[in-house]
Amino acid sequence: MIGRLLVANRGEIARRVFRTCRELGIETVAVFTDADASAPHTAEADQAVRLGAPLAYLDPERIVEAARRSGADAVHPGYGFLSENAGFARAVLEAGLTWIGPSPEAVAAMGKKIEAKALMTEAGVPVLPTVPLSPDSPVEMTAPLLVKASAGGGGRGMRVVRDPADLPGAVESARREALSAFGDGTLFAEPLLEGARHIEVQILADAHGTVWALGERECSIQRRHQKVIEEAPSPAVTPELRRELSEAAIRAARAIGYQGAGTVEFLLSDEGFFFLEMNTRLQVEHPVTECVYGVDLVRLQIEVAEGAHLAALPPSPVGHAIEARLYAEDSEGRPQSGVLRRFEIPGVDGEFGLGARLRLDSGVLPGTEVGVHYDPMLAKVVSYGRDRAEAARRLADALARARIHGLTTNRDLLVGVLRHPDFLSGALDTGFLDRHPAPAPLAGPEAVRLSALAAALAGAAARRAAARRHGVLGGLPSGWRNVPSQPQRTAFGTEDGGRVEVAYRLTRDGLRAEGFEDVTLVAAEPGRVVLETAGLRRTFEVAAYPEVRPGVVHVDSPLGPVRLTTVERLPEPAARVTPGALPAPMPGTVLRVEVKPGDVVEAGQPVVVLEAMKMEHLIVSPASGTVAALHVTPGTQVEAGVPLAVIEPSPPREPDGGPRTEGTATEPGTATGPMTGAATGAEGLPQTLPDASPETRPDTSPATGAPPVTDTLGHPATDTAGRPATDAVGHPGTGTGPHPGLETGVPPGAETGADPGTRGGAETGAEIAAQTGTATGRELGPEAGPEIGGQMGADRGGEATQP
Repeated sequence: MIGRLLVANRGEIARRVFRTCRELGIETVAVFTDADASAPHTAEADQAVRLGAPLAYLDPERIVEAARRSGADAVHPGYGFLSENAGFARAVLEAGLTWIGPSPEAVAAMGKKIEAKALMTEAGVPVLPTVPLSPDSPVEMTAPLLVKASAGGGGRGMRVVRDPADLPGAVESARREALSAFGDGTLFAEPLLEGARHIEVQILADAHGTVWALGERECSIQRRHQKVIEEAPSPAVTPELRRELSEAAIRAARAIGYQGAGTVEFLLSDEGFFFLEMNTRLQVEHPVTECVYGVDLVRLQIEVAEGAHLAALPPSPVGHAIEARLYAEDSEGRPQSGVLRRFEIPGVDGEFGLGARLRLDSGVLPGTEVGVHYDPMLAKVVSYGRDRAEAARRLADALARARIHGLTTNRDLLVGVLRHPDFLSGALDTGFLDRHPAPAPLAGPEAVRLSALAAALAGAAARRAAARRHGVLGGLPSGWRNVPSQPQRTAFGTEDGGRVEVAYRLTRDGLRAEGFEDVTLVAAEPGRVVLETAGLRRTFEVAAYPEVRPGVVHVDSPLGPVRLTTVERLPEPAARVTPGALPAPMPGTVLRVEVKPGDVVEAGQPVVVLEAMKMEHLIVSPASGTVAALHVTPGTQVEAGVPLAVIEPSPPREPDGGPRTEGTATEPGTATGPMTGAATGAEGLPQTLPDASPETRPDTSPATGAPPVTDTLGHPATDTAGRPATDAVGHPGTGTGPHPGLETGVPPGAETGADPGTRGGAETGAEIAAQTGTATGRELGPEAGPEIGGQMGADRGGEATQP
């Protein structure tokens, strides 16, 4: 009997195994790296052993030594890391410990996909044609192909090749990724079956010859070959096909003398089903099988390792279960890192538990920091129902109403798939997300507007409450001012790069908000606002975490989750970003630099290859241009937002194909075309021109009757040769009003010739500072704002209008 068990893994699967161990009365031991010192699984175990560096989960010697030090008598490998490493299994057994899994020989037999396919052919299991890929030998197969890592899994080391010319690059990239993830760069190719389904069969075998096949799982919803949504049973599998799949899986298990839990994976197409691989471990998606068959697979794994007999026949399935993998990633599927501030899934009635209608298997808790070293999966949310429609509806609703703050996730994608007509009809295949890549966000434009109003009202309530607590003018109403007719204004940035501004007043008659004439305020508290629109009352939960992400506000409501960023009215000066800079989209390590300074690149051409969370990510040029600078080399560790390179865009071309050079803009505030406004210095600030006495200054232009161009002191402006500044047709430019010679130099949306003291005042002075990195009108004093604003009316006349 096992008394103390060490889990050679982390996160969600470690917590899952601990739960079953507690039910069985088995003590638990966790291992952790420095990156996981504060992780939930580390704290939950009875004992925890530090391994060291982030990749130490892949070190068999350290883990076996941790088992010895902790007094463990068994090791459960979980999934991933060393779970399918025959050498690790052998080392555990040689140390006198119980291995919760199949024999090292069985692991080795299925550990290399090329050899495994040969074994399956001998066992009578259908297999696709397979061609090993060596660095020197050509491939004689017709595209489209699928390049795969022989030792791989989870979509790593896998590339789709549709054009034979792309094969060498795909092989090189897949080999690097396979070496990084599995330590083995062996590759092979097989035909790519378009429109096929990914079906897998759960098996369980004891040491006495009994093998169960616990039905199939549908795993066709995949993104870059990584499973996103799984379910049991498959909507495409008939009872006859289920029998054939189960028999093939049992033949596969018997062919290698399998013992324990495992999965046999198949591709299902119009031509039939074909063996893909056998995973000699527990799968990430095992909860859907547990829900439908009413079994605890981890408990059965432990009992089989202790020598127990399985019943002659497995239990029968009842109902339907669907699992959604919740990842920390953006809308493009790029991994995200940071601190998870809030994590609430409504309706959960069991964590890692059997019999739950909504089950949560999670490796994180509120406050958990998600780093860059491991897979970005936060949790698996599993719904069980009498039928598929019920399970899908319950899961979609729970995810839509979840409160997840601090990290961007794939939640909108999951809900969009679960509610998609094709998914609900069962029309699935592995290309589903290629055809439906971007479902609409849960929160539409109107939801964003109402959420912004709720955030503004909650912020005002929070400030009012703080004032009362501290006794500072706490008796005054919110937004009190000398001119009560003027509304309070708050602006927010949205996740799609947009901006929404809220202008409102709280009067004796209630809320008066511009653009929200049909909205009534029912209640406003620092964390909760109730609004009524056209007779419909909704509650908006508002949360902010200023100590971690100043200015970020999360608003959750029945209309959908919204994340806003408060736009500071008077922002502090910020560092300027070099035009054309190519930032790192996520933290990671630079694998390769594909260009060198001076290279001409096209839009979409790879510039840098970044590795993050064991996946390669191509960073491509956003536009055609020239590589002006490179800031990284292979091996460089970068944080998100750090410039990797600078691409200087190619100049626009005239209709005849020739490059346009005249009037091209460079840095903000610097004009390279004909000077039509006041001169500017190197930083875009107005320069003081040679003095002239009041008596020598003409009051008007002889040609137009308009005042001549002057600088901020009233001195006439001149061009670089010392001549009076003129407009495009030779007339003296003006600084105080629209003029044909000036309008051509004003960017779209800019105001020309604003009078000092109007919009060309302190507000425009702040805009200049934001563009040039210099002092704002606020910092220069109230008198300087209008002066700089007036100067802006002249300066903008010299700017180019190039896009």
